[in-house]
Amino acid sequence: MVKPFQLLTIFIMSQLLWACASTEAPDHYKTELKESVSWQDVSETSPTSVSGIDFRDGRLVENRWVIDLFQVIELKQKRYQQQIEYFGTDKPVTLNTLINKTQCTLGNTECSADTVSWKEKPGNKKFIGYSDKIKQVAIPYHSEMGQLSAKLQVKQGQTVLSIPVNWDIRNEKIFVDLKTALEQSPVAPQKAILKIDFANEHQNYSHKVVFDDYMFKLMELSFDIWSKPTVDIEKNLLQLKQCLPNGDIDCAIAQMKIIEESGMRLPATFYYHIASMYLMTGDQVSARSYAKKYLLSDDVLQYKHQARAML
Repeated sequence: MVKPFQLLTIFIMSQLLWACASTEAPDHYKTELKESVSWQDVSETSPTSVSGIDFRDGRLVENRWVIDLFQVIELKQKRYQQQIEYFGTDKPVTLNTLINKTQCTLGNTECSADTVSWKEKPGNKKFIGYSDKIKQVAIPYHSEMGQLSAKLQVKQGQTVLSIPVNWDIRNEKIFVDLKTALEQSPVAPQKAILKIDFANEHQNYSHKVVFDDYMFKLMELSFDIWSKPTVDIEKNLLQLKQCLPNGDIDCAIAQMKIIEESGMRLPATFYYHIASMYLMTGDQVSARSYAKKYLLSDDVLQYKHQARAML
């Protein structure tokens, strides 16, 4: 067994050796290659990262259909390598470290004492590729990721018609002028189908909403628009031809009023002729009104002077 005075002797000798050695402590050096991971930032994604479109919270606001727009993108896990350098300096020898090393040598204790003081110097991280892990996140819609389009159809029985619809995107929301479009439908809709498509060079996604009587009532959609009787224009033109030879001006005016109210596109001369008929009946107010309509039309060369004379 090592006696205390022997340990003291060993310590004194080691201190003498330390003093005789160079004043510069011996250096130690080692390196370690560490790997780390992080997720892609959204700014690093591209249209190929889009994995879906999320249409949320569709709702009716002031007769417009409003949808919150989100796009689902896939983020990849990035892998990095980083070299860590370690510079070590021997710790000064103390009695305690000497005793610990001696006991370690003799096998009386575990060799856990560290006699080197290490300083760490991390190097730059180097991107080495992607792992096989991905995660999906929903972000507000950005047009650079793909384009949206909207189409509205109305259905009556077996008839399905496409009708024009105005829409726009603001604050990551799509606004569809639903009521305005439905009021322009040529038929009374039993159902309306709104289809919104998203597309880029890599993916296509669709979203469909079906509207029925419940939604029509919320919009206060008046079906009186479609309850007007159908006008048989050919029949009215035939009756008009029969009225004129007989000199029945009132009959002719009545037929021309029906044709006008049918909503069909009429030539400018129509308004001049009806103005002339009102003038023949002595109704100068109506004659003047239709003469003005004629003069405001695009084609007024033929009866321009006659129409001005009615004013």
